[in-house]
Amino acid sequence: MNTLHTPTPPSPTLPAQPAVPLTLQWKRQPLPPLQAVQVLDFRAGEIALLEVEQGRVWVTCDGLLEDYFLEAGQRLSFTGPVRLRVSAEGHRPARLSWAQHRAVAGAAYPPAPSAPVAAPQPKSTAPAQGTLPRGAISAA
Repeated sequence: MNTLHTPTPPSPTLPAQPAVPLTLQWKRQPLPPLQAVQVLDFRAGEIALLEVEQGRVWVTCDGLLEDYFLEAGQRLSFTGPVRLRVSAEGHRPARLSWAQHRAVAGAAYPPAPSAPVAAPQPKSTAPAQGTLPRGAISAA
């Protein structure tokens, strides 16, 4: 018995568009232990990129219930307008790198200056639900 086999054509794909590399100016923020909380403000249309270089950092965003505790190498991003409050967690110093930029469609986020390795997702004190809160995006 002869059977005809008609191969299924491949699914159409959109042509890949090259990512636009961003040039960011990273700022280093030392966070001594037991120091007052520091405030970082970002306007509407800006993206705030944070990466912990050293130590453990507490991050919270005004208007959100979640707090984040980031270890060295971990990243977190927020879309503005946001006011972030950061400080070293515990009795050890920490160092935070942060950058801000205008949102650009198709932008490729370069690695932070501290390490080119992939960073794990930030930890939250809120129950894990698989998504970050409104206004927060992961850059990792």
